[in-house]
Amino acid sequence: MLRTKSQILNVSSVNSINGDFKSQVNVNLPDQNFTDPNIKAVYISVQHCEVPNSFYIVNYTNNQLVVNGTTYVLQRGNYSATSFITYLLTILPSGFGITYSTITNKYTITYSTNFTINANSSASTINSVMGLGNASLTSVANTLTLPNCVNFLPLSRLNFRCPLKLRNFNQTDNSGDIILSLQNNAPQMGSINFSNTMGTRFLLPDKSITSFVLSLTNDAGQVLNMNGVDWYLTFQIDVDFWDNLSDNSFRSIVEQYSNNI
Repeated sequence: MLRTKSQILNVSSVNSINGDFKSQVNVNLPDQNFTDPNIKAVYISVQHCEVPNSFYIVNYTNNQLVVNGTTYVLQRGNYSATSFITYLLTILPSGFGITYSTITNKYTITYSTNFTINANSSASTINSVMGLGNASLTSVANTLTLPNCVNFLPLSRLNFRCPLKLRNFNQTDNSGDIILSLQNNAPQMGSINFSNTMGTRFLLPDKSITSFVLSLTNDAGQVLNMNGVDWYLTFQIDVDFWDNLSDNSFRSIVEQYSNNI
């Protein structure tokens, strides 16, 4: 008879391996021999998680603005369209002015002379927040209206990643290591919660694995800086096995599981 045993594995970022970033943890799987011939398949799933919306809009991945070849490293934090203007004018040279249109949601920048914002990929990284686009921009008659809308929304999607060969495809960075894509519908410093109501689970193809690094990232695969605030996540491991309890070595494995399904 084919049976299933399940075990719950609670993990958190309390013992993170990347310090106060709190976005990478080492997960040690229960001490099970998944390669036993009586085992038909092993599945892993995320049952629920609670993640704080503590990461910043302007963070270590997007906090550089390059103007006329000079790099300005921006203070990391959460801004609005207007508070960001106030901050920028404290670090840009005297003579710069910035206005925000509530109709177009775009910035217009002026200066006492013509200027260039170096917005190519090797220069500014604040592009998507300010609405710079991906090409360098030069003012005309000392004035420059940025091409895109500003974006001071927090990340819309977070990704938990692990090297378990789950074959889940992410088109943004062509990766396949995502075990949970988490929709962010929480306010700043609120809790982003997930519950596996659909019963989604993934076949664990590598039955010899004993541990892996679980990372919390953006869509580009960059680990998030959670600013010292912990998150919590619960895995469930399901083992489908043939009920061959006459095999004493396998009996000891089965008895380590806590419940039947």
